[in-house]
Amino acid sequence: MDGPQLAVGLMSGTSADGIDAVLTRTDGIGAPRLLASLAIPYPLEIHRRILDLYQPGFGELDRMGALHRELGGLFAQAALRVCQEAGLAMERVAVIGSHGQTVRHRPPLFTLQIGDPYEIAFRTGVTTVADFRPADMVRGGEGAPLAPLFHQVLFSRPGQGVAVMNLGGVANITALSGDPRRPLVAGDVGPANTLLDLLAARLSEGAMRSDIDGRQAAAGTVDPKALAWLMADPYLARPFPKSTGREAFGVELLERFLAVFPHMAGNDGFATLTRFTVETIADAASVLLPPRPERMILCGGGARNRFLVESLAGRLPGTRIQDATDLGVDADSLEAQAFAWFAVRTLKGLPSSLPAATGASAPAILGAIYPVPAFYPSGSAGG
Repeated sequence: MDGPQLAVGLMSGTSADGIDAVLTRTDGIGAPRLLASLAIPYPLEIHRRILDLYQPGFGELDRMGALHRELGGLFAQAALRVCQEAGLAMERVAVIGSHGQTVRHRPPLFTLQIGDPYEIAFRTGVTTVADFRPADMVRGGEGAPLAPLFHQVLFSRPGQGVAVMNLGGVANITALSGDPRRPLVAGDVGPANTLLDLLAARLSEGAMRSDIDGRQAAAGTVDPKALAWLMADPYLARPFPKSTGREAFGVELLERFLAVFPHMAGNDGFATLTRFTVETIADAASVLLPPRPERMILCGGGARNRFLVESLAGRLPGTRIQDATDLGVDADSLEAQAFAWFAVRTLKGLPSSLPAATGASAPAILGAIYPVPAFYPSGSAGG
């Protein structure tokens, strides 16, 4: 694979709100060129079934197996659609990188992403790379976060301390010191959107998926005792690198929070949970890039939460906070671009994980390669 290749990246985060699909041209070394991107929401029924799988329950193995196949089909459709958006035939694509949908992340034991890669390869006729995280975990890493190497390529600046903050369901940070003698440090900070989304769904009986622009948080008041209770979570005291997910910051935590502070079931709850996100992000950034980063670059869905971003700016005076989009990078599709980039690196035999980000003993070539079936019928893409 000499030179840049056409590569599709597919990503669905812990919020489980839909699939981000991109078509890029990349050599897997420098910054990719984005040719097209789409955000495709999950149907409400699929969204509900994914959320149901986050908690152990009756028949979960059968439910997961069925959803694994269905999501593979949806990921394949997303790949086909993004190529149609760009006006390029699927046959020209060299590889698809699919992160899949995480339903369990329990390092050091295991991590599990569903969305059948064989289904993707068969329906698109394109070699697919998936299962990116286990190669890092067998080397003693947490399997997350994986994007820091990509962040480094896009955002590192000599002599400048930069914190790249992805605000998905979970907030994760890549701390770029700007000093080549100091390796980057990265990890999951804590919740970004997950608890806010769960509270919105709970109070609206599923009609709302999020606190849009932080409007409800802005109308509420932070409860200091409730905030202190949240800040005492033992995960926050763990050193970096580290990773987490809905197992730690999901339904169970929200239920305990509301049981202790029942008056948080309203705008004050949104305000307090938003402040929890702000405080954990600011604390992590100050620890990893003391006394504070010169710049913080935001990406992910939480970057569109105006109240959260304004609160973060107030908490970190002296730090220039920017949306990745302002730097010419599509912030919403950044992770999907990363997995297209990783897929090309996998085919080239290049490592994509960083021990300083995951805690692994050595870098790893990420992902398993799922070739197009030998019996793939020509011209049946999307069938």
